[in-house]
Amino acid sequence: MAPIAEFTGSLVDLVLPRRCAGCGNPGPALCSGCRPGGDPVPLGGAGVPVVAAGAYEDALRRAVLAYKERGRRDLARPLGELLADAVAGVVGAARPPPDLTVIPVPSSRAARVARGGDHLEPLARRAARRCGLRVEPAALSLVRRPADSAGLTVAARAANLDGAMRAAPAPTGSIALVVDDVVTTGATLREAIRALRAGGWAVSGAATVAATPRRHGRGALVPLAAPR
Repeated sequence: MAPIAEFTGSLVDLVLPRRCAGCGNPGPALCSGCRPGGDPVPLGGAGVPVVAAGAYEDALRRAVLAYKERGRRDLARPLGELLADAVAGVVGAARPPPDLTVIPVPSSRAARVARGGDHLEPLARRAARRCGLRVEPAALSLVRRPADSAGLTVAARAANLDGAMRAAPAPTGSIALVVDDVVTTGATLREAIRALRAGGWAVSGAATVAATPRRHGRGALVPLAAPR
């Protein structure tokens, strides 16, 4: 399938040259000037190590929205690479445990239909492949659909997601590394971690493509180091 997709992409480029989703200039899907600079950002407050590749603002925010909501599937590669950077930030320089598994947070059925599929799974697969890890997209599922979290407070987001996920039973010795596209308050990651632990998984940490600028409120994740 990959060669067909690449061939199709080349034909599209001949008719409609691609532009960077961050700045709009002709060129790659996300140019080097629009990618986050510096090291991934560690976040505190989730009970496990959490790392984001960059801040959810400006060019990166435009790229994530273009990928999720506007069908820019050519952004799967650069966003997957950014997620891989964040995963590597969690794993560190040491060789990862052999049973470490990348597990994406689940999307609702309505979101998958609206977006033409699960937008996070391709990013998770790219990140896992680059880091030499396994990926298990089916490990987490939603048992109910949370309400739209836009505009909710930190406490309301946590209540909205409480008990919303369920994990498949963990294979013996398996360790989970949760991934998502954007972390805002950390409520989604905390619920994913809770569900995985209830299913018998050990959780080593979480990684995201982007983190929103600091949200005030008790329980929100906070940067442990300023973005550079």
